[in-house]
Amino acid sequence: MTEPFSRAERWVRIEDLVRQGEMLSQPDLVVRQDNGGGDIAPADAPGPKAIRVDGYLKIVQSNGYIAHVTLHQDGQQVWGTANHSGNVRCDNVTGTVVGEQLSMTIAWNNGTRGIYTSRLHLEDGPFTTFGQGIMRGDTYDELHPDVRATWEVHDRVFTRLDHM
Repeated sequence: MTEPFSRAERWVRIEDLVRQGEMLSQPDLVVRQDNGGGDIAPADAPGPKAIRVDGYLKIVQSNGYIAHVTLHQDGQQVWGTANHSGNVRCDNVTGTVVGEQLSMTIAWNNGTRGIYTSRLHLEDGPFTTFGQGIMRGDTYDELHPDVRATWEVHDRVFTRLDHM
C-alpha cells in the first residue's frame, strides 16, 4: 500500500538559511531562532497599533458615578453609546485607541461633555495575569474643566499590546 504523500526531512542549520537568504523561495520571509529551533515570520510584519477595547466597559469614577459604555472599534477608531444614573445618555461616543491608551469624548444629554483619557499603559491589577492589564485614567468635563475625577474599568481585563 502506498501512502498518499511522503515527506523528506533533513537537518538544516539556521545560520545556513540566513546566509543563503537570497536563495529562499520567499525572500519576504525571515528565519529567527526560538525555543523550538526556528520560526518563519514575515520580515516586516506590523504588529497591532492598538489594543482591543470594543464591547462593554463599566467605568467606575472616583466621584461616585458609574458610566456604562458600549464601544465598537475599527483599528484605532472607537465609537458607541453610554449612559449613567439611569437617564443620562450619549448616543455618539467618539474616540481613539493608540497603543494601550484610550481617549474618548462622551457628550452627555445633561449638558456635560466628558473627556476620558486612560493612562499610557495598562496597569497590573489584583486579577490580571501575565500579558493582561486593567485600564485606569482621568476624566473632566470639557465645559467645566475644574470638575475632574479618576476612573477605572471594572469587571474586565485587557490584553497588553506586546501580547497581541
